[in-house]
Amino acid sequence: MTGVRVRTITLLLACLAAIAVGIGVARWQSDAPPATGTAGGGPDDARYTLAEVSLPEDDAGRIIASAALGENLVLVGTSKERVYYVDRAHGGVAKPMTATLGQVRSIRVSADGGTAAVLSQEGALRIMNLSRETPTDLTIDPLEGPGALSPGGDLFVFGSFELTVVDAADGRTSTLPEKPVPDGGRSAYEDWAVTGDGLVRAASLEGVDTWDPADPDRAGETIGCACEARSVRFNGDGSLAAFGTADGHEVVVDLTTGRVLADKTVAVGDFTIIWTATVLGDGRRAAAGTPSGVAVWDVGARRTVWEHTFPGYRVEEVGAVPNSDALLIRTIARKESEGGGAADSQVWIATPAP
Repeated sequence: MTGVRVRTITLLLACLAAIAVGIGVARWQSDAPPATGTAGGGPDDARYTLAEVSLPEDDAGRIIASAALGENLVLVGTSKERVYYVDRAHGGVAKPMTATLGQVRSIRVSADGGTAAVLSQEGALRIMNLSRETPTDLTIDPLEGPGALSPGGDLFVFGSFELTVVDAADGRTSTLPEKPVPDGGRSAYEDWAVTGDGLVRAASLEGVDTWDPADPDRAGETIGCACEARSVRFNGDGSLAAFGTADGHEVVVDLTTGRVLADKTVAVGDFTIIWTATVLGDGRRAAAGTPSGVAVWDVGARRTVWEHTFPGYRVEEVGAVPNSDALLIRTIARKESEGGGAADSQVWIATPAP
C-alpha cells in the first residue's frame, strides 16, 4: 500500500485504469459535446493584473507553500519553518504569523478566510482560527495530507485512502468508513472538502467520493470526469471539481448532479499534461497550470479569457482565492526543479481588472 502512495506509481496505475475502465466513472451525463476550443483562442491580457507576492526579509527563507485569504491577504510558508502574513493592500508588508513545528509542507485556508491549517514535512498539523491566539496542534502521517478545512473552518478532513475528520476547536478525530474500491483500483485521494450542508468529499484521479456523517453507512456513487485525469481539485464549498487531464484538457464537474459542465482544451503541443487546475469564485471561471504557463477560461462560454507565461519557470500550483475570480499562482525555476535541488519559488496573485 505504501508504494501506491508514491505519486509516480499512482499516475501509472491511473493511466492503466483510465484505458481499461474509463477512469472508473459511476455516472456521467454531459449537457453538451466536449468543447474543442484551444488555448490561444483570443485571450485578452488586460482582463487580469499580475503581481508578485514577496518577502522583504533577507533571512525569511525560500517560499515553499502559499494560500490566499483574499485578493490582498496571502499566507506564505518558508524553508525556515515560518509562516508569514503578507498584506498587499499596505505595501506588501510581511509579518511573521506563526512558527511551525518543522519545515512547511502545505497551507490550507477556509473559504470564509477565518482559519488556516499548516502542515509540516514531519506531519505536525497546526490549525489556527485567525481571530484567536491559541492554535490546535496534532500530529498526522504526512503521507495522509495535506487535507482541507470546511468552509467555516470548524472541521479539517484528510486521508489518502481512509478519511479522518478533525474538530478544529479541540482536535478530536473521527474516521469515516472506506469506500468500495472501483474496478481497476484507486489512487490516493489528493483533495478534500466539506460542503455547506455537512457532506464530506474526497477526490482521487478516478473520481469523487462523498460521505454523509449523519449516516456513516450510506455509500454514494463515485463521480468521475470521463477523462484521463492527472489532477483534481475542489472549489471552496465542495460543489464543483476541476480535473486536469493527460491530453491538455480541464474538465469541470458539478458534484450535486454528476454532470460535466464543461470540457475545454487549455494546452496543445507535444507535452500537454495538466498537473494543476481549479475552479474560481462562483464557478463561472476555471484556471489551469499549463506546460507553458497559466490559462483562465469562462466555463459557460468555454472561451479563454487570460493567459500568461513564466519564462524559465514552470507552474507548480494554481489555487482559487476565496470568494473571488482571482487566483494564486506558485512557480518554480525549471533548471532547479529538474535538477532536484532547492527550487527557487515565486508566488503571484492574478486579479480581475475592474
